[in-house]
Order: sequence, then C-alpha cells, then structure tokens
Amino acid sequence: MNTPKYDSIFNCEEYTEEPLNEAEGLASIVLIAALADNPKDLVAPDLFLDILADFDLYAEYSEEDLLSMVDRLTAIVADQGLGALFNAADEAIPDDLVPDAYAAAILAKMNLDTGEIHVGAQGFLKELQAVMDIDDEEAAEVMAEVQKAFEEKE
Repeated sequence: MNTPKYDSIFNCEEYTEEPLNEAEGLASIVLIAALADNPKDLVAPDLFLDILADFDLYAEYSEEDLLSMVDRLTAIVADQGLGALFNAADEAIPDDLVPDAYAAAILAKMNLDTGEIHVGAQGFLKELQAVMDIDDEEAAEVMAEVQKAFEEKE
C-alpha cells in the first residue's frame, strides 16, 4: 500500500552501519515521522524531549542523554537517509513496543498546541501502520489513547 511519496522510507533496502537499541529505535520513529514530509526541515530538540518524556522507556534517561541520542539519529539521517534509519528502527523495536512507536509517530505528527493531526499527516501514519503490521482496530485504540493523554495534559 506504499505510495511513491514514502517509498524512500518504507521500501529502502539500506540499513544503518550500526544497529540501534530499542530506545533509539522508538526515538527514530519520532524523527522519521517529523521529517517524512519534509526531510530538509530542522526538528527542534524540545519536540523530541516532550514526546519521549511520555514513555516509560526513557524514564532513566537524562535530558543530555536524550539530546545526544537525537544528535546521533540526526547524523544517521544526514549520512544514510530516513529509509536506512527506518529499517534499523524496525529491527530494533520489539513487538511489545510497536504500539508505543506508533503512538510516538502520532505525537510527532500532531499539532501539540491543538491536538489536531493534519490531513496530510494521516497518509504517513496509515503507511507506517501497514509496514509495522498494526491492524486498524489497534491503530484506532492507540490513536484514542494518544488523544486522551493529550486532553488530560491540557
């Protein structure tokens, strides 16, 4: 179901030179989601810190550790591309963290001021859902949980 728009991400045959751990894998999904529609964008590190802070996986990470991780992942994108990073992330994320990775992508595509997801972002999320083997019911549950968590934060 991949559209040509995201082929360079989801149909890439390249991998990163070094494997990622699961925390780097989930963080990579945030970066990929943030850059998928405009890879030349600069992504504010605060965006990553805000999103990753919502996940227990990062409870033991300092802000400095997270910023260092984001720097490393951004360097991978610059050197090897979003597709290679996605492939490494996909391998690094265990099955039990797939819903969290999808939730992180939703947050990266969400307007964090309004909680809305732009129509254009939905295409990326739908393709990510397909390549991560998330069925429609589970995707809807994750989306509802993200929306609920956003509303509770306000």
